[in-house]
Amino acid sequence: MSTQQRIFELDALRGFSLLGIVLMNILTFSLPYEESFLPDLVKGIDESLLRGVTLFVISSFYPIFTFLFGYGLAIMYKHSLKRSMKYYPFIYRRLIFLLILGALHGFLLFSGDILFSYAFTGMIAVLFIKKNAKQLFKIGIVLYVIKVFILILPTFLVTLFDDPYSTINISGYNVSEIVNLKQSGEYFNYLKINVAENIYNIIDTVTFSAYFEFLPYVFLGMAAQKYNLIEKVQSNQSRHRHILYVFVMLVVGYAFKMPYVIDYGNQAFAIISAMIGGPLVAFSYILLFIYCCQFNQFSKVVRIFKYPGKLSLTVYLMQSFIFTFIFVGLGFYNKLPLYESYIIVFIVYSLQLIFCYMYLKFYRYGPIEWLWRKVTYLK
Repeated sequence: MSTQQRIFELDALRGFSLLGIVLMNILTFSLPYEESFLPDLVKGIDESLLRGVTLFVISSFYPIFTFLFGYGLAIMYKHSLKRSMKYYPFIYRRLIFLLILGALHGFLLFSGDILFSYAFTGMIAVLFIKKNAKQLFKIGIVLYVIKVFILILPTFLVTLFDDPYSTINISGYNVSEIVNLKQSGEYFNYLKINVAENIYNIIDTVTFSAYFEFLPYVFLGMAAQKYNLIEKVQSNQSRHRHILYVFVMLVVGYAFKMPYVIDYGNQAFAIISAMIGGPLVAFSYILLFIYCCQFNQFSKVVRIFKYPGKLSLTVYLMQSFIFTFIFVGLGFYNKLPLYESYIIVFIVYSLQLIFCYMYLKFYRYGPIEWLWRKVTYLK
């Protein structure tokens, strides 16, 4: 497979995952999703829509993006070897820039920021960059197993037998206060909540999430690159049999998510859905996407995703700005039915597709990507 084809696969998958992430994030942008008892929050068609999003989207796209982040770290290491460059100076400049950008994004725009978490996790992951694919794979799996059996299952059992229908509010404001502050149209009212939530998220990242939530997927992404996953999948002569195995993994993932789809107010089921079902579905999506890209008709359809994939950082930040403006700046927070919020999402993402397509006709890098590259290579 050519380098150009490999880049297409990665860019298209990255653009596809950006769509999945915004389909998940819109719940937080538009509603008190995390602070509310969901069966009381959504009714009618919105309830059916939320069940579908819970099954197919929630917790099943950020692992893809995290996996691709690890894949990218390994690609840059490979390129540094070819060019006889010292890897750590430029990769840490790159990650420190992302860390600062993520902190600003999290505090000023969207407390659900993932950039800070990726940067912090990346600083740990690159310490293992010289290990081979098998070693990285084993470390990633061990970290994931530790998370499931030592952290997730005990939490699941405690939640299940204590009060599975309790809600978590990390901002310190009750639901009515959150709604009133975000509907006021005053940015500083929004900032009060956002700063409180982002401080919690940063503490969570540096004490727990970086090591057990993100690092396993980053290691798996690094391992996949060193294993030449895309080339191996594309050249596999028994790929049709392997697709069957992937479908089995997908069905198992959906099975783990189904209890929360049915009873989406149950936080114990939410834990299992997010931590076990979500990753299984995510890696099924990754493999199916790569497998299907061998077919010309499928490649032509998903080709549109490569444009936002090339400008992923710019697109991600644009989404935060746009949806913060719509739901906080214009005061539409918790006022629109969920299906209308999703209509807005598809309109915005479609416009971003057009923007990225047109932009890349004239420029090679997005504005944020250009700045990031300047900081990385100091040129």
